Amino acid sequence: MRRGLAARLGRGARRAAGATLVLALAGCGSFWPWSGPQKPPMPPPPEVSAPVAARAAWTTRVGPAGVGFAPVVVGDSVFVASSDGRVARLEAATGRTQWQVDLGRKLTGGVGSDGDRVIVASRDGSLTALDGNGRQVWSVPLGAEAVTVPSVGLGLVMVRTSDNRISAFESDSGKRRWTFQRQMPPLVLRQTGAIAIAPGTAFAGLPGGRIVALGLQNGAVRWEASVSQPRGATEIERIADVVGSPLVSGREVCAASYQGRVACFEAASGRQLWSRDVSSSTGLDVDARLVSIVDDRDQVHAFSRSGASVWRQDKLSRREVSAPLSLGPVLVVGDAKGLVYLVSRDDGAIAGRFPTDGTAIASAPVAAGRMAIVQTTGGTIAAVELQ
Repeated sequence: MRRGLAARLGRGARRAAGATLVLALAGCGSFWPWSGPQKPPMPPPPEVSAPVAARAAWTTRVGPAGVGFAPVVVGDSVFVASSDGRVARLEAATGRTQWQVDLGRKLTGGVGSDGDRVIVASRDGSLTALDGNGRQVWSVPLGAEAVTVPSVGLGLVMVRTSDNRISAFESDSGKRRWTFQRQMPPLVLRQTGAIAIAPGTAFAGLPGGRIVALGLQNGAVRWEASVSQPRGATEIERIADVVGSPLVSGREVCAASYQGRVACFEAASGRQLWSRDVSSSTGLDVDARLVSIVDDRDQVHAFSRSGASVWRQDKLSRREVSAPLSLGPVLVVGDAKGLVYLVSRDDGAIAGRFPTDGTAIASAPVAAGRMAIVQTTGGTIAAVELQ
């Protein structure tokens, strides 16, 4: 193993929006490569150098959360879940709780919703659906533990499980429509990015640096492409898994991988349009002008939609930064100390900083109009609003 690699993997695995390493062998538990040099202390947060008008809009509490827990915004509602089994619907404008239920079992990741169905996956290997008012509609066994947040859309619920199987269920009834499975590499990142559902096609990132496009009706492979190729002498060095969620924007779909690349493809054919060597533990965001990504050293990169480097912000290094959210004139990220940063989309300058409860931001921020909403591992849901 290269000197320092274990420490970098440890940081990436523990970060708020990050991943853990697991052996893809029956009976093996989590594998945590903590050997190597001691992690240096976290540097102080950077000062705001180019402030934009923004305010802390509201906060509320739901319950503790693990990595990958994030709110879902649908219309004027925010759906959230906690790791101890609570699910809630909040008013997006104020954070007021509209309803909250306790499922009485621990959850593996955040909530998925289209407004009509609210879906969570439990540690017992089941998938549970609530209606928009919090009443349970159905529950089905998955056959293995879910490792992605449920994706909900176009009448389907989709998850990937620990056996590298993607399953699609009908959102009304819970009936399994189809499954798709690929062989697992010996060592994989366990991360919680959702499957992207688009008209006619679902896009899923896989271990081994692959992205696959599946037909929504029957799960047939429309195309499969490589985001990055595993390389190195050891299994740890060869981890190149796709992290975060593939993102569809117009006619393109983009994805990022650990110890690999960020790449964009034609959504219809899978033809690669461009790629850049950037390793990420968290994922990316895409808007009309930029593809933004946080690398495994917590530097924020912005690329043009054609792949040209626009800027790089390194003042958040070693702060265990989440995947970014593009929101108006800024990118929004959170760190392991519960700080939410606004980063200028024009030049990468730090444009704002807002505290939450001092615990890690659990996943990428999500947008609700002019607000960015975050969830912390300590149980706080907080909104920052651009003025």
